[in-house]
Amino acid sequence: MADWSKLSEELKKLGVQHGAEQLSPPRKKDSKPIESLVHGRDIQTVYGNVFSVNRSFTSDYHHGEIPIQPFSDKNVLCQWAGAPILADRDISSFVFLDTETTGLSGGTGTIAFMIGAARVVGSQLQVEQFFLRNPAEEKAQLSALASFVEGASAIVSYNGKSFDLPIINTRYVLNRIKNPFLDFEHFDLLHIARRVWRRRLKQCNLGKIEKEILGFFRSGVDIPGYLVPEFYRDYLLKGDASQIPGIFYHNENDVLSLLALFNVLADILENPSIEHLPHAQDRLSVGLLMEDLQKNHIVEQMYANDPDEFTNMEEKILTLMLQANLHKRNRDFNKAIPIWEEALELGSFRAGIQLAMFYEHQLNKISQAIYFTQESKRLIDSTEKTHLKEKLLCEINHRLNRLFSKLPGGKDSGTSH
Repeated sequence: MADWSKLSEELKKLGVQHGAEQLSPPRKKDSKPIESLVHGRDIQTVYGNVFSVNRSFTSDYHHGEIPIQPFSDKNVLCQWAGAPILADRDISSFVFLDTETTGLSGGTGTIAFMIGAARVVGSQLQVEQFFLRNPAEEKAQLSALASFVEGASAIVSYNGKSFDLPIINTRYVLNRIKNPFLDFEHFDLLHIARRVWRRRLKQCNLGKIEKEILGFFRSGVDIPGYLVPEFYRDYLLKGDASQIPGIFYHNENDVLSLLALFNVLADILENPSIEHLPHAQDRLSVGLLMEDLQKNHIVEQMYANDPDEFTNMEEKILTLMLQANLHKRNRDFNKAIPIWEEALELGSFRAGIQLAMFYEHQLNKISQAIYFTQESKRLIDSTEKTHLKEKLLCEINHRLNRLFSKLPGGKDSGTSH
């Protein structure tokens, strides 16, 4: 594969300065123009023309198994994004955006040669793909994109906070064009997808989410993302447009997946239930998320998993501890104690510490508190392999010394455990 760190220099040799107004790269005489392979149109701007492909999708269209028409409120999703003010805004205020670029590492030498954007307009979804036939059209591309997003207030992306939007922002700066995205709220669905599904799926790239969550499978026309920069480079330098239609397909489905995923996440967070979350691992993840959002009325339902549903011991213990902590917050120690004891038997030193705290502070039974503290120490000493082991042992020894000092004459006033 080509060395992409040298792509910017190669473009400069062709007369490209900051992706702007200079010369078009040379093409082979027998090369086919992109217009002969993809059905699109020229959009006129004050900076010249840019090539674009537009497609409309009706409200009954499904992307995989998911309708693109919103079917749930988005209050909780907007709260998670830190933009609760958008909860009552129409979906037309949201722009779903994905880029295809000349490099995968970003930086000022990276150009977004294709920007796919979608908005709901009336009963239809409009997808527009702004494509650079050559980098001299970049100002026109950015101007056309700004017109497309006018009136919107939020952007939805997948890893866009780290990749897509910084590149776009840089291109607006370098081309000295007003950036329309500066005041937009940003919903980066990669981060919340990881929160909801990483325990079960392990990997949460968009391709995995499409197959496992959206029920969407791409055709053989699709171009793998890692090949996109190289195929555009071939088009730019050699006039080989044969792979460009596949890039259009790839980008369009990235954008459609964003809207479908937005709808799924909005529904899950608005209506968390076993029906929406049949997998115990997903319910556990959503419970933790809801706890962060202080949706306590939902948390207990999400944590009400049978520990035996988990094959992973860490998840089984975590479920028990979360259930016990809920009972502790409700001051229902009769329910919390047997759960802590079960977690301790499975190897949780933290359960032992909770039991020690209960016997010390609630019942003043110091010998039982010492017993559970010693059990916790034994587990830390035999199972902990992390850099925290020394710190944990120091804390547990401090607790033991304090508990022994509370024994009157070396004897516990309570009954032995």
